[in-house]
Amino acid sequence: MNLLFLVEGATTEYQIYRAWLLHLLPNLKFVARPEDNTNSSCRIIIGGGYPSIFSRIESCLADIKKFGNIDYFFICLDSEEETYQDRYDEVNDKLETLKVKVGIEQSQTTKFHIIIQNCCMETWFLGNAEIPLKSSTENRSRKFLAFKDHYNVLVDDPEMMTDHPPSHSYRTKAKFHKAYLNEYLRGFGLGYIQSNPTIIAEKEYLEALIERCRSTNHLSSLKYLLDIWDEM
Repeated sequence: MNLLFLVEGATTEYQIYRAWLLHLLPNLKFVARPEDNTNSSCRIIIGGGYPSIFSRIESCLADIKKFGNIDYFFICLDSEEETYQDRYDEVNDKLETLKVKVGIEQSQTTKFHIIIQNCCMETWFLGNAEIPLKSSTENRSRKFLAFKDHYNVLVDDPEMMTDHPPSHSYRTKAKFHKAYLNEYLRGFGLGYIQSNPTIIAEKEYLEALIERCRSTNHLSSLKYLLDIWDEM
């Protein structure tokens, strides 16, 4: 089984997908070149942000056609200010157009999956509700308490959090979600840096997110990805 991932960001997405895959598929080997996808391997390509990621889809499809060695191709990006469905449809339309352009046959055995992080990866990370139960440190800031009073991600679906508190202003929904995550983790003695998301990459953190998906109907865009991985 060989995997190809095209991810939007150069730091968080690359590191998190790589770490999570190794937790769930410990025998997976990561490779740098398309010709090296031979046996139980994975190649992760950085898309360079949105909308630059679209220009990388074509080259990925060309590699898939040329080498014929990819079983699953994942295209992963944030929905940001768009709805989940609007972003999905945008990517799917582009993918189908490029498949025709490159000449990907209907008989192609590669399975294509579009993963929309709704609204961003940090939204998924807010789904770990076990941190307060396991931490001996609690120093919640006024900002965190304001966020929690506005929308409590410990009990409500982080993906349904659409706006920020009136007392705080953020240019985009994603920026608010990232700020919320920072305050949440900091309040329990944990740190989060997008360029080095060490705590999120840990197996225990992933397991907490898996449990949230299994025990609730929350984080549906993450559950979609986890279900695919379970079936592989």
